[in-house]
Amino acid sequence: MKGKKYKVMIAESGKSDVKEKKKYILTYFKYRQYAEAFSQRIKKAVKQLDTFPRGYDVTGFRYRGYDVYIKPDNNYLLFYTVNEETKTVTVLRILQDGMDWRLVMDRWLRQI
Repeated sequence: MKGKKYKVMIAESGKSDVKEKKKYILTYFKYRQYAEAFSQRIKKAVKQLDTFPRGYDVTGFRYRGYDVYIKPDNNYLLFYTVNEETKTVTVLRILQDGMDWRLVMDRWLRQI
């Protein structure tokens, strides 16, 4: 039996993370092809959350009453919530793997 697909969307905060990384790549590496490839990789990773999004680890953080999950993808970490009622996955943040993501997420969640 095939599982029901989830609708996957990226919150403005996640879109901002992608824009900032692309801007960084273009500013410091001047390599548009790499910036576009990065964007495509992220879109693919996000799309993959449409089936079995609860298959990844929870972070211990909560956002608006929902557990925040983490999906590693290459050198990036996708942080997202799952709403079972609406079958919706919302990607909140997309951070680089080497960052202290716990600190970043803690500060971000305190600000909102």
